[in-house]
Amino acid sequence: MEPGAVAGVNRRLLLFVATGLVMALFVAVVQIPSYSEDSQRAAGAMTVFNRTSAALEKPASGLTEDEIARHDVGDPLFERSHVPLATHPGAGLGPLFNANSCVACHVRNGRGSAVPGMSLVRVALQEAGGSKPVPNWGWQIQDQAIFGHEPEATVALRWEEEPQVAGEPSLRRVHVDLIGPDGQFVEEPEMNRSLRTPPPLIGLGLLEAIPEQRILDGADADDQDGDGISGRPVWLDRGDGRRELGRFGWKAGTATVQEQTVEAYLNDMGLTTPAGPHTSQTMAGQPADIPWEEVKAVTFYNQSLGAPATRWSVQDPVVAKGQSLFRNLECATCHTPSHGTSTDPSLVVAAIRDQTIWPYTDLLVHDMGPGLDDGVAEQGLTSSAEWRTAPLWGLGLAQRVNGKAGYLHDGRARTVDEAIRWHGGEAGRSKERYLALAPNDRQSLLTWLQGL
Repeated sequence: MEPGAVAGVNRRLLLFVATGLVMALFVAVVQIPSYSEDSQRAAGAMTVFNRTSAALEKPASGLTEDEIARHDVGDPLFERSHVPLATHPGAGLGPLFNANSCVACHVRNGRGSAVPGMSLVRVALQEAGGSKPVPNWGWQIQDQAIFGHEPEATVALRWEEEPQVAGEPSLRRVHVDLIGPDGQFVEEPEMNRSLRTPPPLIGLGLLEAIPEQRILDGADADDQDGDGISGRPVWLDRGDGRRELGRFGWKAGTATVQEQTVEAYLNDMGLTTPAGPHTSQTMAGQPADIPWEEVKAVTFYNQSLGAPATRWSVQDPVVAKGQSLFRNLECATCHTPSHGTSTDPSLVVAAIRDQTIWPYTDLLVHDMGPGLDDGVAEQGLTSSAEWRTAPLWGLGLAQRVNGKAGYLHDGRARTVDEAIRWHGGEAGRSKERYLALAPNDRQSLLTWLQGL
């Protein structure tokens, strides 16, 4: 072979080898992403690889045998139907309540439904500068009662279609009517009513484990960067100068999974709980309805639920396009895609520690504009137009898990598209950009969201 030909072969051989090395590196980086970079594993080590209607009921992946055993203890307690007790006057369920079990509202651990008996009604009297609780009712209507008692009111819902601009489907709004024990409609012009559907319970232990500073780093209460988005933290006063960061509920009104559990027992079922492991007495010196061991078991059950893997792997082109559109619309400014969890060895589940998770929330509250202003500024913590950024993991399974589930705090949105079109206030610019998308781009974004 001529020397020039040999040189040509060598050059081609070197090019072939170099190309092979580049392709191997591409495969290593793109097709086999590192564990923390793989957004398909929404809950890190606690990701549940199941997208059936039972997906949200599954215990998290990565639990130890002991943790699975603890989870299994809490499962039937979460589903247990409570009844009045004969141990002392007023013991057990009620006398006024909204539901007799946790699962009655949190259908298969997913979203509740916008129907009486599976949702709550929050109320408040409007006054200058905010709201105040309604005399004799407080902040929440108790629409059921045990035998021998009358519920505060019966709930009836009216749905109204709101025409939109040409080419956009109508949106619907819900109106809450309250019917008193006398069978008459409650006429209180100054009393605002807000339907609240129960949110899904997935990934609560992981959200609880996001370091406080990580959440605060995303806050911009005074909009100092001038982007029109001013998420702020909700601080819960614990007395003696102590305060905790609210993370859970539609208004970020509770700081921990245990606190959320205790409030649900009391406010939704009329069940009292002890203040700690060494106390058995509660209101008016009476024994607690729920023993401490049960409080801890149900709390652990909620903390040890994971979140489902996304439908799309990172290699799928729908992911690149969906994430790009999500970012370009500035949705990710509030729906922060990923967080890291604490490495604290005291965290209740080992698999919670040091994980990269993809919940799509900043856990801050934002002013969502007049369309989502429900008139209920609860307990002075939030304005009536402020809402915590809802996590989006498991979004595409909402109506597979519960066919009657809707979106947003009151279930008014029948589709994800409707939920986006209700956004306003700080999210107004993102909504307008969404409305301006070409139809195929809008569908690409919705397709990706349905895969979360």
